[in-house]
Amino acid sequence: MKPQNAQTCARLILLHVLAVGGVLMGEAQAEVIRGVTRCAADLQLSFALPGRIAQTLVREGSFVKKGTVLMQLDRSAEEIDVARRRVQWQGQADLMIAQARMETAQKQLEAARLIFNENRGISQEELQNRELAVRSTLGELERVRTLKETERLDYLVATENLERRTLTANTQGIVTRLIKQTGESAQAYEAVLRLCDLSRIEFMAHVPAELVGRLREGQSIQVTVGPTSLNVNGKVSFVSPVIDPASGLREVKVYLIQPPASVRPGVSASLELK
Repeated sequence: MKPQNAQTCARLILLHVLAVGGVLMGEAQAEVIRGVTRCAADLQLSFALPGRIAQTLVREGSFVKKGTVLMQLDRSAEEIDVARRRVQWQGQADLMIAQARMETAQKQLEAARLIFNENRGISQEELQNRELAVRSTLGELERVRTLKETERLDYLVATENLERRTLTANTQGIVTRLIKQTGESAQAYEAVLRLCDLSRIEFMAHVPAELVGRLREGQSIQVTVGPTSLNVNGKVSFVSPVIDPASGLREVKVYLIQPPASVRPGVSASLELK
């Protein structure tokens, strides 16, 4: 082979190697991982007390804010109990009578001491009876005050029981399922409604085990969301230490940082591993 032909052949081989290497490097630098957005928490809400569901104030797909009333159990008996205990607590007749008796007993004791000290117009025993009467009325007053405090606490307990028959959203979100319907009975802590928590949306994907090494928890990364290819900043929140034996994939979650309101759970998304 002539020297010129040998040099040309060597150049062609070198260019081929560089081209193949460039393709391989490009593939290593740009792996697209596809997944889906979802709620970071899928909440199953329940009542703390048993009862019959009297009202359902939302429907599946409803967007709710924190504090929105979702459902109510029948409250008739509890409302009556609250009203009764309020009347008991706010009634002041017994307390006023006890206070008046104590004031009267104190005045009688002061008068008896004055008479006894000036001219012994009453006996020592009569004076002691007056002192005993003051202590007795003071004890009665304290008993009535304790009773009124007990009635106040009973009223607060009744109010709490009434409030616990109302189910409210503990975060903003979307109602994804009504497990129980109006008219059905619900046991204490039995799930009646599912709420997708929108306060924290994440991207979830299953990544080939050989690519997971490019991700680490706390790593900042950009996620492309939806058909409009909206770029949203995120942070890797979870990398599963376990490889699925059937697929050879590992679960990865990325927390989306302040995503726009248009980003909803269940939207296709992707991220690029370089």
